[in-house]
Amino acid sequence: MAAPLLYGVVIFAARPRSSVPWLEPAKSGTTCVLPRETMRYTHMTYLETLRDRVVRQGDRNMVDDPQAPRVPHAQGITSCRHCHAHRELFCDKCHEAASVRLDCFKCHPY
Repeated sequence: MAAPLLYGVVIFAARPRSSVPWLEPAKSGTTCVLPRETMRYTHMTYLETLRDRVVRQGDRNMVDDPQAPRVPHAQGITSCRHCHAHRELFCDKCHEAASVRLDCFKCHPY
């Protein structure tokens, strides 16, 4: 009865690891609006803050963030697109790996 579980654990542990990054890297020479680790772990909060400022306050120019108050930001998600051109190789891959549903792009273009 435990054989399928044990088999799955062994196969998972024995799979080859790639040294190539699995997410598409940003274009060289570009700088993100926030530090990499901040964007990695708090990007959803950042995007929600941007959404609230744009939708509720009509402010498309600036975004408040606890890490960097008053960060200039151009047109919301389009500034992400300039560095990470292929959503399927960046946003989608990470959300699939984390088993998180990404439904922004049902309504919004990337």
